[in-house]
This record gives sequence, C-alpha cells and structure tokens, in this order.
Amino acid sequence: MKPPYYNLLQQAQTCAQSARFIEMLAIGRQIIENFSSSVDAALDVGALFLNFGYLTHARRCFERARMLAPNDLRAIVNLANVARDAGNHHESKQGYADLLKQAPNHPVIRRNLLTSLEYDPASSDAERLAQARAWGRWAIDRAGGVRVRPVMPAIEQRPLRIGYVSADFCQHTVGLFVKDVITTHDRERVMVFAYSAGQVKDWVTDAIMAACQFRDVAHVGDTDVAALILQDKIDILVDLSGHTAGSRLTVFAYRPAPVLVNWLGYFATTGLPCMDAVLLDEWHAPEGFESKFTESIIRLAAGRFCYQPVPYAPEIASSPWQRNGHITFGCFNNTAKLNEEVLDVWARILSAVPDSRLILKWRTFNDDHLREQVTGAFVERGIAAHRIELRGPSFHADLLKEYADIDIALDPFPFTGGLTSCEALWMGVPIVTWPQSRVVSRQTFAILSAIGLPELAAIDADDYVRIAADLACNQGQLRRLRGTLREKMQQSPLCDVTRFTRTLEEALHALYHEIVRNPEEYLMQQTSKTLLHVGAGHPESGAKIPSAFHTQEWREVRLDIDPVNEPDILGSMLDMSAVADESVDAIFSAHNIEHLYHNEIPVALREFLRVLRPDGFVVINCPDLQAAAQMIAEDRMMDVAYNSPAGPVTPYDIVFSHRLFTGRDKPFMAHHSGFTLKVLMGTVVSNGFLSVGGKRRPAAFDLWVVATKMKIPEEQLRVLAEQVLPAS
Repeated sequence: MKPPYYNLLQQAQTCAQSARFIEMLAIGRQIIENFSSSVDAALDVGALFLNFGYLTHARRCFERARMLAPNDLRAIVNLANVARDAGNHHESKQGYADLLKQAPNHPVIRRNLLTSLEYDPASSDAERLAQARAWGRWAIDRAGGVRVRPVMPAIEQRPLRIGYVSADFCQHTVGLFVKDVITTHDRERVMVFAYSAGQVKDWVTDAIMAACQFRDVAHVGDTDVAALILQDKIDILVDLSGHTAGSRLTVFAYRPAPVLVNWLGYFATTGLPCMDAVLLDEWHAPEGFESKFTESIIRLAAGRFCYQPVPYAPEIASSPWQRNGHITFGCFNNTAKLNEEVLDVWARILSAVPDSRLILKWRTFNDDHLREQVTGAFVERGIAAHRIELRGPSFHADLLKEYADIDIALDPFPFTGGLTSCEALWMGVPIVTWPQSRVVSRQTFAILSAIGLPELAAIDADDYVRIAADLACNQGQLRRLRGTLREKMQQSPLCDVTRFTRTLEEALHALYHEIVRNPEEYLMQQTSKTLLHVGAGHPESGAKIPSAFHTQEWREVRLDIDPVNEPDILGSMLDMSAVADESVDAIFSAHNIEHLYHNEIPVALREFLRVLRPDGFVVINCPDLQAAAQMIAEDRMMDVAYNSPAGPVTPYDIVFSHRLFTGRDKPFMAHHSGFTLKVLMGTVVSNGFLSVGGKRRPAAFDLWVVATKMKIPEEQLRVLAEQVLPAS
C-alpha cells in the first residue's frame, strides 16, 4: 500500500533527477511538516536527501525517525551510512557494530559493516578477513548448513552455462564494466544468464537483456532464486556484487550451481566458505595475497577489468594549465574515500606546487556543512580556501566534460578509483595512485599497469607527493599524456573486450575442469578450516580435540615430535617449519607447554603466531599448579588427584611429569615449566597474542586458555571461549 505522501515523494524524486535540488528540498520539508508523526515519512525523505548528497538534511530526518521510534533500527542504519559518506569512519564503524549486537541476523547491517571496513584506513587486513569469515559462517547457518556441491555434468559437447548475479545491471560501475563482456561472449562456448536483483533499468539493462537470458529476481526470496538457478542448470555462478548494496550473495550459500565464483563488483574476500574462486589479476593480487581470501585466487592474464567508454564521452580538451596559467589537480571519487592521511598528502602536494588548485567532485558536496568541513581541513593544513573547489553532482555526460578542468587526477587511498580512474584516463588526465595491502587500494595501479604507466604508482606518501609534483612541473609530459592517453588505452589489454572475454571464458572452463578432476580437494579447501593439533600423541591414546572442532567445518592436522605416534607432520612446538606461514585457522595444544624450558616458551608461541592466519586462535590446555599446590600444602603429594586414561595422576605427576611416561629415553615428556591461570594468560599476551580468555577447572586440575592473533571485542572473545573451552 502506498503511503499518503507517495505523490509528493515522487515529485521530489523527479525534481532531484532533473537536478532541481531546491525544489526537492522544499517538497521534502513539506512532507516532514505534513506528516510529522510518521516514521516512514522521515525515513523516506531522509533516504532521498542522502541519495542526492544532502547529508545534514538526511541526518536530521533520520534523527527525527529515531526520536519517533527509538527501537526502529532503520534510522540508526541510515545514520551510520551518513557517517560513512562523510568520511567519519570511526563513527560509522561503531554504529554498525552497535547495530549488529541488536540485530545479528540483519543482512543489510552485516553487509554495510563489511563494506564500510574497506573505506576505513584504520581497519586491518586481519580484522576485515575475520569479519568476512564471520559473515560466511552466518550465511551458511542461515541457509541451513553446508550444502553438497551439485553434480557436475560434462561440458565437452555443449556450451558452459554461466550465470551472472548482480543488483547493478544498469548505468552503474558494474553494469558499465560487464555489459560489453556479456555481449561479446562466444555463444558456441558459453550460454549466458543474468539474474538481476536491482530496481533500476536503463540503456545498459536493455543491452544486457538483449544479449542473454535475463531473470528479474529483485523481489524473489533466496530459496526461490536458488531453485531458479538450479532449474536453469547453471554450471558456473558468478557473483558481481560481493557485499555491496543490493547483493544476493546469500543465495550462494545454498550452493545452487556446481562452481561458485566472485568477480568485479567487490574488492575483498566474500568470506563465504563455499565460494570456489575469486577472479583478480597479478596487479590486484600479487603472490602472497592468498592469505587474505577464503576463495582460491585466479589471476586473469588480461586483467580484472575490461573498460569500454560510454558512447557519449566527449573529445579530449586542451590542457587546462595552458588556459589558466596554473596546475589543477582533481578527484571525482566518493567522499567516503577521504580520510586524514589523504588530506595530509594532498595538502603537501598543493604546498609543493605553488598556486595550484584542487577540484573535488561528488554528490555529497551538495551539503554545505561537508563543504565547510573539507575546505576547513585544507585551511588547517596551510592551503588557502580559494585554492579548493568543491563541486556537486551532475549528469554523467557533463561530468566527463569537467575533466577538461583538470591537469592531474589524485587517487584517494586506501580505497582507490575504479571506473572513475578509467574515465579520467580516457579524458586524457593522468592519475597518481598509491597501492597498498588491500585489493581495493590497487585498482588504479592495475589500470595504470595494464596501459603501461606503472611509474605513476607511488611506494609511499613521500613518493606520492614527489610523483605529483614532478608531473606538475613537467608541462611537456603533461601535454604528451593528454594527447596520447586515449590511444594508449585503446591499444592496451584494458580496452580489448574480445581478448578479455576469451581469457575469462578460458579461465572459467579451466576452473570447471579442475574441480571436476579434484572435487574432494576443492571441497576440503573451500568448506573446511584447518586445526593444527600440536603434540597430538597417538590417534588412539593421545589428546582429544575439543568438541567444537568435531564438525564438517574443521579438518584436524596432527603434529607430534614422536614418529611412533604416526603424526601427519613430524615436528615440535619449537620448529614447525613444515607448516606454512598463516596456513592454519586454529591450534590446539594440550599438555605440551609445561614440557618446555622457560626460554623456549616464547619460541613456541612465536611459531604459533607465524602459522596462524590473521584471524586465527590457539587453545592451550595444561596442568593447574595452583590446584596441585593446594594438595601438596596438605601433605598429599602422592595421593591420587584424578584418574586419567593413562592411569592415576598425583600432584607429584602434575608438577614434575607423569612417572609412567618419563625416562631418559623420552626426555621430551618431562615438565620444565608450570602455570597458574594468571601466569599462563600473561605469558600468552606478553608473547604477541592480542586477546585472551581463560578458565580454571580445579576438579580436573587443569587450565584452559583461548587466545587470538588479532584484537577482538570482549563480547566476541566471550562467545569464542564458550565455543572452544570445556563447560566444566
């Protein structure tokens, strides 16, 4: 049922789309005044204002909605979105985290949290990976648990059936990138389906619809979408959204196709255990990036992107410095990508190039408060206000014309440009970028590398300033670049849509055949985590792993120093060189640490940290000297403290080692260290683990500790401890 203010809202929307923003604001205020007690009116008008960059007006609407309905999470979600778009990443992150506590199963909140972390320069690789993995576990649970891979029919005598899933089959970054690939697919080799979860349909949508089997699933539930994909007998299902707006990544948790792949629309791991692969390239993901992904990385030889300009792109204008007498830098990226370090570096560039100017353009510069805030930030850094020009939104054709006003584009970081960078280069504007440790920070670097200009990529902040300042001083080079960039792009792999599409088809065929040949290996790789059981003992008589690891999700790998115990890996806590760096998700060490000398304990814990993934954790179990000391103080050293599978255990055995298993022939069985809970937890933290929780079990005479490689919130640590430590 349409709300009573529906017609007014439509009028405001029409005004906004025609760039009649004053009228839009007036109608929005009229709706708020006339429907002052309506939460939905405040939310709908706030969303309209937010979509067209009026952050302050949007914030007021959402705060009004929160006042009217304090328990309605929609207002709080939107306030976090406002903070993100304004570049207030700490506020945004805290908002999403608080929301997640209140609504842990809300898909939009979970999705927004993950995406916002990619904008936040303070978020670590480990934190982003851990959050993505948590999302993956949530999605699998939501879908009813781990699903078996569907049967993989032979494809030798028929086309490979590829399904693309996206909410952005329209004039959006993803739609513009993928449109020409879909229309260029070899129909003898592939049959293409598009599953559209978006609301917008335009000329890009029309082109895609004409080139494939098009399914509108915007209003279809996950289980029904999965059933439709199965009905279409898709061989490879390709997600183009990741965790961005409108994503249907939760459908992939149902495993509706034999092979699942992520490509193009996202810039990090999905965290989904059943996702087989992610399509990147050597520039986005150099060797060593595997630890940042739950998926296997396939590096496309032709690059991750394939750019085709829009048909209405204007001709390249002459260099603006020739008209203006000064250099003009510019950036047309989302203001959510701005942060203090970006502003610092850009201010240094403006200081290094006298009388230069900076043009920033994004829809949020419709907002007066943000304009004042950004201008003030440069003034605080010694840059006069008249050197900063902030422009609001415009139609795409007009935006492209505005590159005529820019000599050199400056790329934000860590979230760099994608389509924006392609368009700047197409309009003859060189870009200075700074690739870092995130895939999203390497987008422009990949584009520059594909067209033969990697020298515009900096190695650090100082290098970024140097490259930009040197380029500004070399007007001959600027003139040459402006005159040759478009041709350079046209002749590069970046714009060779036929070559790119054939490379993509080959990669997908190869992946399908690889999984057909090794289905169990891929299943193990993608649906399980690795538990390294250190000092495991013999399979029949050794330590038993905690019940939390007795699931399909976990795969136990046993390491032991004694070959008699038939370990998977022969080695010790002090030398686990047979285990690769960051290759295991968890470590379980039961009654081992007390066998080490005091000076060996840091060595072992450093080995644990080395082999753990960034979001990994260790569970350590050892004797409780405090409980043993109590019996010793009562002169009961040789009394039985408890009975173990190996026989009775006394306080003497707890302190010095079990007499039945210690001798000169087995020196590694002797005890050389001892712990109370306080000492054990302190030892773990002082040797590099960042979060630790533990418990005593006096009746069992043992201690249990769980410690994480990365810092995690107290509540998250408590949940983990409840999962992996014994109840009593």
